[in-house]
Amino acid sequence: MPNLDDVTGVLVRPLQLFRTRAKNTIDRLTAYEGLGMNVLFPAPDRLPRVRRRPRWSLPGFENEDLFFSSLHEPIEPHFAEHYHSRSRRFHTVYARRIRPKGTEGRPRLLYIHGYMQPETIVEELTLLSGMARALDMEIVHLQPPYHGRRTPRGSAYGGERFWTADIVRSFEAMRQTLLDARTLLSFMLDESPAPVGVAGISLGGAFSAVLTCLEPRFDFTSPFIAHMDMGALLRDAPVLSAMRKDLAEFGWTPGDFGAFFTRIGWDDLVPVVPPDRIVLFAAEKDRFFDPDVLRAMWNRWGEPTIHWYPTTHMSFIPHMPGAITRLRDFVRALPPR
Repeated sequence: MPNLDDVTGVLVRPLQLFRTRAKNTIDRLTAYEGLGMNVLFPAPDRLPRVRRRPRWSLPGFENEDLFFSSLHEPIEPHFAEHYHSRSRRFHTVYARRIRPKGTEGRPRLLYIHGYMQPETIVEELTLLSGMARALDMEIVHLQPPYHGRRTPRGSAYGGERFWTADIVRSFEAMRQTLLDARTLLSFMLDESPAPVGVAGISLGGAFSAVLTCLEPRFDFTSPFIAHMDMGALLRDAPVLSAMRKDLAEFGWTPGDFGAFFTRIGWDDLVPVVPPDRIVLFAAEKDRFFDPDVLRAMWNRWGEPTIHWYPTTHMSFIPHMPGAITRLRDFVRALPPR
């Protein structure tokens, strides 16, 4: 039987034929070297005004939009000029809050979804609401740049311009995602002293892993089917074939991409959240996030709790209910910090 991960890679290729032509910005990457993690991935220096707007209402749930101005400031000068000349679509952060009634004062979850996830109302009414109810906690769902309501006009699909061979734009999208998540965390902690954890799936899981190494204010972290080796991700992920092709035309390999992250100090990141407050979920036959790379990360992280599933990356979804139950039990067993 064909591996569903490989099949997914084949299915997205026709869609990627309509992608925006990527600019070659490799020669501008020196702007990021020698700066240090606190400059590349800063903590929020203030709390912007967060506005709210009610969404739908179902029995037992409260749901609202949260939106605020991103604190992101691009480093590379050419991209900074482009960024500041764009509309609010680039500058506004959107998040959806789903709160089961009666969960006030309990731990909360900041959730980051995967690459190219469409963010439909069906997903909101089923996956996110079901997750909130199963966890019995509030979920605040961050929309990363170039996804959902942050998708630029003219994009062939949500997330199209997030991961491309335009490395400057892609790296700035990563920087913005991490800062937006930390700003949202600041808002959640300012609003209530109840603890906040972070979880994500696929690319969102990779960002959850990075946040585990940047943000000590998270009470717990849970990357799903992901590691944080970006060179390995580009090398392996079937859906990134277009990016690999475009980079090859620019004279770069996935190894060169990974070497850039090594040069800026990415490989030196280690968790600032204690290992006993981290739980990982992994797929044994994953073609997106190499299981051996994930095992190496798990080892570097002090061998936190990890659950392996005999499945592929794209076949993990049927295992989500059981994984969510394990996450719920993990959080309930955590002692107060």
